[in-house]
Amino acid sequence: MTPYDAPPVSTGNAASGHTRSGSQKRQRDRAWRIALDEGEEAAALERASVAGLSKSAYGRFALLGTPGPRARRRPNVHAQLLGHAIAALNRAGNVANQIAHRLNAAQSVGAGETNAALAEIREAARAIREAAGYQERHDHQGEPPR
Repeated sequence: MTPYDAPPVSTGNAASGHTRSGSQKRQRDRAWRIALDEGEEAAALERASVAGLSKSAYGRFALLGTPGPRARRRPNVHAQLLGHAIAALNRAGNVANQIAHRLNAAQSVGAGETNAALAEIREAARAIREAAGYQERHDHQGEPPR
């Protein structure tokens, strides 16, 4: 039995069938429900987005002055778009790598150009990661064996 097979943790109200979810199993077991009109909700969501926080973290910040010890700032829109661009380049690099592998295996003409294109794709992805502030991984993917 894996941890994923374990039954959900009960909130103590077994008759109603309510269970705790994900991160709420830890310390935060109190919830406040507040009424907002459409304009107030839009303003609150905009402020949370500008602060880079989830609704809950922003609510804690507004009420307590801190978003909490485990609150993580959401990446801004530009970082999210750069992440999508990196993923698209990685997919293109995967296809180019498969083509280069087949051309190299067949000792075909064009293998050198494909390898050069693959190197350019990798460099573009690296530049985007650097611009977005991502740390470089040192897992030696794409490098020849030592």
